[in-house]
Amino acid sequence: MSGAKKDIYILGIHTGHNATAALLKNGEIIACVSEERFTGVKNQMGLPKQSIAWCLEYAHIKTENLDFVTLPSLFGSPVGLSEGTKESPTVFMLNIIYELISSIRTLWGRLVYRCPKLRPIGTFFYWVASKTYGAYLLKKEKQFIASYLHVPVDKITTTGHHLSHASASYYSSPFNQEKAIVLTLDAEGDDVCSTVSVFHKGKIQRLASTSRENSLGWIYRDVTIFLGMKGDEHEYKVMGLAPYAKEKDVDVLYNKIIKNILTLDPNNKYRFYAKFNTQDTLYVLKRKLTGVRFDILAGAFQKLIEERLVEWVTYVTKQTRIHTITCAGGVFMNVKANYKISHLPSVSKAFFMPSAGDESLVIGSCYLTYLKATKSKKGYPYVKPLQDLYLGPSYSDKEILIRLSDTQMKKKYIITKPNNIERQIAQLLAKGNVVARCSGRMEWGARALGNRSILANPQNTDIVKYINDQMKQRDFWMPFAPAILWERAHDYCIIPKHIEAPYMIICFDSTELGKKELRAAMHPYDFTLRPQLIKESWNPSYYKIIKEFEHTTGIGGVLNTSFNLHGFPIVLGPKEALYAFDHSGLQYLALGSYLIHKKVN
Repeated sequence: MSGAKKDIYILGIHTGHNATAALLKNGEIIACVSEERFTGVKNQMGLPKQSIAWCLEYAHIKTENLDFVTLPSLFGSPVGLSEGTKESPTVFMLNIIYELISSIRTLWGRLVYRCPKLRPIGTFFYWVASKTYGAYLLKKEKQFIASYLHVPVDKITTTGHHLSHASASYYSSPFNQEKAIVLTLDAEGDDVCSTVSVFHKGKIQRLASTSRENSLGWIYRDVTIFLGMKGDEHEYKVMGLAPYAKEKDVDVLYNKIIKNILTLDPNNKYRFYAKFNTQDTLYVLKRKLTGVRFDILAGAFQKLIEERLVEWVTYVTKQTRIHTITCAGGVFMNVKANYKISHLPSVSKAFFMPSAGDESLVIGSCYLTYLKATKSKKGYPYVKPLQDLYLGPSYSDKEILIRLSDTQMKKKYIITKPNNIERQIAQLLAKGNVVARCSGRMEWGARALGNRSILANPQNTDIVKYINDQMKQRDFWMPFAPAILWERAHDYCIIPKHIEAPYMIICFDSTELGKKELRAAMHPYDFTLRPQLIKESWNPSYYKIIKEFEHTTGIGGVLNTSFNLHGFPIVLGPKEALYAFDHSGLQYLALGSYLIHKKVN
């Protein structure tokens, strides 16, 4: 078959926060996994060696089969030269220099807060540092990765941070053959925190970008830290807390202090403008807002996010007269803000990148590199939109049985292999039991979508406390979410326009039936739902569980939360699933085709 067309393989590598690898084959993302799943360290940074190895193993290829390796950044950092938790003396010294630059910038920022006229000097200093030291580190990172993979350095390409975010959302969307406004917004990346672009027929036109000094995402990050939680991880908790504050108290704080902290730039409303360098938000918060009630703070800054995004999207769509939008970047993990955007009259279609944080950069970088490598005068090549997110490892029943054959396992567990495990799970849920499930390919991204999930009856509000006590240890104000049969979506959710919701990346108001039947799987204060609407073709086994549950109870959805111990990533496979199960109070685990029940002591 000498005339057979050669497959094109592109490996994407992200070494920063939540390091991830993705593999594209002929315009389709076929594998994507984050390193944290292998190491057990949440948001693992450094070269994702195990993720890379698995992607290549999944495709049955070696590094010499790769056409390109792509990195989604124009600047490097010392973490890109490290192998997970390992750090060489050279990397240690480079990191000291990197931290020194950051410390100088922080001290300068505090001086600028007192004397705003000095702000341009600091901006120039950090720009020079990024362009010189950042570029040097990127060069070293490319050499390091080339050496590790045994590929030529010229096979390693780079794409911009925000261009990668934008490309991930546009080309992953079902609208990637249409003209669309593409918005990105995060804390920062490549010295930028937001962009506005037009994508159409392979052409990308960037209309505007906002510098890192005017970052809405950084403000929200520092508010998270100010409230005693982890920045770059617990922002969703601030969003979950916000509805509990009294509206009048939120309005007083918002109108008095928060409202004018960051606005649209009066000189160009495609951009944002902050009253101070937002990299110094934590310093400002300590000076201005110490002593303010935590729920009021959460409510006021959630309102800032929602109002600025609504204002921004409204302005951009009206000015461009383009009413199809796609969105990416960590700020678009805020499902309440996405909800507000989806209701705007000027938005006809919207797609929010699933798991929109930096773990999605590799997807956009792969798409960009593929399009550049295959473009021709005949037009731009087709790339396949993302559909389901089951892009990680799977484990056969044979592999599972090897683990279950251990003598100690048989002493602790009752292990069966039901003829119809989906029906068995549904019946357990209907009786009020909670079942952890590890089956099929693992989901990529922050959300568990049925294959690495804990499932429960969504009508039973008592189940929330049980799951928290036995496994999750969630903060009391945080809601759980439902997985709903696709055809039952409108029975439970009030869904505007052309908005699909298969990824738990947007929330909706609940119907009266939703409030009744899914009460344990919604926000207990404002009754919003963050659903996974499940299609049978995307996950037949998971769909069948919910269908069997509907047959028994009449309820077309289940409570679905991620299968992990508190402080750990979502489980990878049988080893991690059994460890989490063993160290929790849960009684049932569906592991592949096997149902495991703890013996009563």
